[in-house]
Amino acid sequence: MIRVITSKDPRIPAGAVLLAVNSQKIEDSLEYKFYNDLAETRKILIKVKNITQEIIFKPREKILIGLEEFVYRQCENNCDFCFINGLPKGLRKELYFRDDDYRLSFLFGNFLSLTNITKHDIRRIGRLKLSPLYISVHTTNPDLRRKLFRNDKARSLMKHLSALVRENITLHCQIVIIPGATDGGNLIHTIIDLSKLYPGVSSIGIVPLGKTKYLKGKPAISKRLAQQTVRLVENLHDVFRRSYGRGLVYLADEFYLKAELPIPPLSYYDDFPQYGNGIGMVRQFIDEVASLNRIEKMKGRFLFLTSTLALPFLNMLKTRLTRLWCIDNDKMDVLAVENRFFGKSVTVSGLIGAGDFSKTIRNLKKKYDRIILPPNCVNDQGRFIDDKTFSDRRIVIAPNSIKELLKCLR
Repeated sequence: MIRVITSKDPRIPAGAVLLAVNSQKIEDSLEYKFYNDLAETRKILIKVKNITQEIIFKPREKILIGLEEFVYRQCENNCDFCFINGLPKGLRKELYFRDDDYRLSFLFGNFLSLTNITKHDIRRIGRLKLSPLYISVHTTNPDLRRKLFRNDKARSLMKHLSALVRENITLHCQIVIIPGATDGGNLIHTIIDLSKLYPGVSSIGIVPLGKTKYLKGKPAISKRLAQQTVRLVENLHDVFRRSYGRGLVYLADEFYLKAELPIPPLSYYDDFPQYGNGIGMVRQFIDEVASLNRIEKMKGRFLFLTSTLALPFLNMLKTRLTRLWCIDNDKMDVLAVENRFFGKSVTVSGLIGAGDFSKTIRNLKKKYDRIILPPNCVNDQGRFIDDKTFSDRRIVIAPNSIKELLKCLR
């Protein structure tokens, strides 16, 4: 049951409790949206001051009420490699919320550990068709997973995954490579275990440990380990492509960059099932740069700021634009911003704070008409990870599309 917060229907006062729709008990607003089918007659069961009432809504008749938001489940684990444990104080508030809720996974693609899920939850996920879901796996070894998550419930992963697949739920899994723990042989066994649940398990993303200067006791991914991981995963990727017609397991772009190996071709990524996990972004950027043609010349002087990892690709963009006579070579500069806030081991653009960008801009010796920052360095409210903003009118947060960016700058 769920409480009505606002109402424009005199039959349903604010404060009433919504019990059911067409005899289906309603647990939260997500379930209400699923069963509130405007094409059908709906019998709404409410309780007002301990009195139960049934109200009938005809097809296409809207129910003008607002319901309370559900309370998100928090993580019960205590992983020593957790990125949140490696965050200092003073960042955006939402970054400290340790969510582990299957509804957030369905709605926003957040990754779940499945340590707080029940049989009732699994049946409900299947009934509401909450697919796909995103699962933090890391390892399928029960003892190792319990140790990593510091939670006995972590041992039940494969049972939960199998139950979700039986409910026809599509799963996208994630494995974080923790040197000395989830790499090597453990990684092979985990990938093979997950592949047995294909096509229910639709993709497996391999990502590196998010090592910051605040996360103690865990080594960063070395060049050698990155190379070993690429070889291992690509072998399995090729096996799955022959067996299933798709690669199934995909490496984060960061592995190829750390290993100093070429980014795979477009075909490697299939339908980019884990693009938001940093898998395929570089390939998309490279291909978009190569496709640029017949661009109107840009007027002004421009500075592109990026991370150390992305610097070669921004230089690639500069080369392409100058060859197309879109901009003069001396009118566009590209600089890498060192991440002092999280430490030099953090080389991705999404974790650069406004403070580090600001310091770089203050030390500039040239004047620029526009200063372009990466698209993933702010949230929807325009706030950087250190909870700061910019008032400098020269600052442009790049859209995800290069063509859209060039339109903004012309």
